[in-house]
Amino acid sequence: MLLLYILCAVIAFGLYWWYKKPDKFPPGPKGLPLLGVLPYLSAFPEREFSAWSKKYGPILSVSMGWQDWIVLSDYDVIIETLVKHSDEFHERPYVRFFCMLTSNGVVFTPGGQKWRSHRRFGVGAIRSFGGSKGVMEKKINEEALHFTQQLQELEGKPFQIQDILTNAVSNVFCNIAFGRRYDYDDAKFQSLIESLVALFKIAGNWKTNAMMFVPFLCDIPPFSWHVQKSMESIQPIRDMITDLYEEHKSTYDPKDIRDIMDGYLQSFQCDENEFMLKDIQDFFIDMFVAGTDTAASTLRWGLLCIMLHVGVQERMQEEIDNIIGRYGTPSLSDREKMPYCCAVVHEVFRFKTLAALSLPRCVHKDVTVRGYFIPKGTRVMTNLWHVHNDDTYWTKPELFAPERHLNENGKFTNSRHVMPFGAGARVCMGEQLARAESWLFLITIIQRFRISVDPDDPDPPSLSRGSNGLVYIPDAYNMIIHSR
Repeated sequence: MLLLYILCAVIAFGLYWWYKKPDKFPPGPKGLPLLGVLPYLSAFPEREFSAWSKKYGPILSVSMGWQDWIVLSDYDVIIETLVKHSDEFHERPYVRFFCMLTSNGVVFTPGGQKWRSHRRFGVGAIRSFGGSKGVMEKKINEEALHFTQQLQELEGKPFQIQDILTNAVSNVFCNIAFGRRYDYDDAKFQSLIESLVALFKIAGNWKTNAMMFVPFLCDIPPFSWHVQKSMESIQPIRDMITDLYEEHKSTYDPKDIRDIMDGYLQSFQCDENEFMLKDIQDFFIDMFVAGTDTAASTLRWGLLCIMLHVGVQERMQEEIDNIIGRYGTPSLSDREKMPYCCAVVHEVFRFKTLAALSLPRCVHKDVTVRGYFIPKGTRVMTNLWHVHNDDTYWTKPELFAPERHLNENGKFTNSRHVMPFGAGARVCMGEQLARAESWLFLITIIQRFRISVDPDDPDPPSLSRGSNGLVYIPDAYNMIIHSR
């Protein structure tokens, strides 16, 4: 009997400890002991979080496993939290799995001086090679030309575009970062692409998601096998970056900064003891993988949206013909004169939120937001999907409707409620590159080709099918192109 009393007391204390929250902690669903709300989440957890936010408010708390998380689900709250309190919310939580892959990069690195130095350099390097020098636009257009030549060889035949898009987007990064462009059939380049594709699949795997919330799984099969496979997949990219680094060192001229790798050598030449080879590898791996995955997925969603909305495609082609012409070279400056095409790209960003919950943050120090106390160490998710599908702001958000971004005079309105790249100190470092690629590639494709569904496809493409992990990736689909 005594043992029974002790057991009941232990259970009661455990439940009390589990459900007890700090004073003034944001409200939210209770969940189950040890599991939290995990059993109640679908493959699209952002939708459950969105529904809960309508009950508990735009700042809600959830237990994920035994971790307490905060979910931000409103534009104004996100800006107030991540921008106005950027110092408190600039860190990432330590996720063992991701830090095993790249511990000293920029994407998953929790914080610290090394992250700050990498982040500061990366933002400056992309701006330098993108804005004033116009290098970024030139290199994207060069790759778009190679890309369309590949597409012409497939004219009239059903094909899947993801591999060619991945080749093209990866080459843009290689050209800007390393001053090196590869033929699509180059053996080393294809090995690199295979590694990238493997990492994309790993990012969307359920084992990856599970290890985010239950770290000790990294040591238990089959999760430990998943970790090992991930480490093996990333190694060819490390090897390539090492070769390019050694090559750049041997030809480096501080008076002639050719690319981002040269810029890295220039910026950190006084810190050789601090910034070792692994730091260089981690920095460029983060930029390479994150930039390729998101840009290629955005373009695939964009082409699918346009292909399935014939009227949108026709109106884009009319505007392109009037402003650029059938054979002109698209430019980023054309955006000012092409409101409908701008609206289409903007709607793609809204309609298909790639990083629905963004990447997690971690509270750097105790903070109070809107009367709620959020203690140091609390993990934070940003529900960008909710912002993009909030029916208090968007009319019929489930529909793809570029017109929603045009005013009564037909002018493009750049709504602040479309925020695919996040906000605050961890806003996507490659936003400028991603926007430029999305515009130049989509305009070039629609300028030169008419894209359509394969009428004989037994499984026609759908906007509702995709894999939802760190990035929402469309399922493979067939398409047919014809020159205009």
